[in-house]
Amino acid sequence: MKSKTLVAEGTEKPKRQRSKRDLRENLRGWGILGPIILYYFIFGIIPMIILFRYSFMEDDLFQGTVFVGFDNFVEIFTNPDYYMLFLATILIAVFTIGLSLVFGMLIAVAVTQPIRGRGAYRTIYYIPVVISMAVVSQIANVWLSYNEGTFNNILKALGMQSVAWKLSTFWMYFWIIFICVWKGLGATVILLVAGLNAIPPELYEAAELDGAGPVSKFFKITLPQLRPMLVFVMITSIIGAFNIFEPVQLISQGGPDGSTKVILYQIYNEAFQNGNNGMGSAIAVVVLLLLMGLTALNMRFGEEKEEK
Repeated sequence: MKSKTLVAEGTEKPKRQRSKRDLRENLRGWGILGPIILYYFIFGIIPMIILFRYSFMEDDLFQGTVFVGFDNFVEIFTNPDYYMLFLATILIAVFTIGLSLVFGMLIAVAVTQPIRGRGAYRTIYYIPVVISMAVVSQIANVWLSYNEGTFNNILKALGMQSVAWKLSTFWMYFWIIFICVWKGLGATVILLVAGLNAIPPELYEAAELDGAGPVSKFFKITLPQLRPMLVFVMITSIIGAFNIFEPVQLISQGGPDGSTKVILYQIYNEAFQNGNNGMGSAIAVVVLLLLMGLTALNMRFGEEKEEK
């Protein structure tokens, strides 16, 4: 009996030690995750609940905030002005994302080649990312001013007429897209460079032994291996494109004739200029659901390609 008691005590002691160790690890884990979860709950979940609540409200001058049900959403999906708003946003997003991916891929492939000063080139391309978009937009205003703008002064020096950049829909789209692509290109390049560096060089060596050329290696090795990174870049680019605000507010002010109004600019106008928090919240909810759908489709497309 005494030996059995000693054995039982000997087995219980390691169990108590393991339980204490597990408790300490759990407390350590919650100590790390707790503040993050609390931050996300306060600044993510609660504002989202308030956003959905306000989307069913309307601010009335005499009655205050009143419940209107789905009236705000009906207005969004039946008013042609909102169709043009989403069309302008999608147009800018498509060109911004497409040009960023094309030029980002070209630059990423170039700076991963065995050339001198690769680190310097990567730094140069990333500099625009850390510059405030508000500062870039104000610099663009100096360039595009009709009377004393840099570009018009150059045109005058060449004997050409000044261009009213801000009165042209084409040029406003062009400059907004150009600024957004230039500003975000560095982040795309850095991500694609990381993806390129993660591709095993043995794949390229085997392809060279089989007689594959540069184009064949790019489409059959580089792009398939980059697919997870491209999916991530696409998701972040879509979210970023739907959050374009400063260039529109500070350069075009939505003009000419409201042709460059984007979603975030309209949300700002509804909530802060018109004092209609309900409509602004409803537009934000539609954008949230749209981005969630696009993100899910993008991820689904990437998973299907990987399975194949």
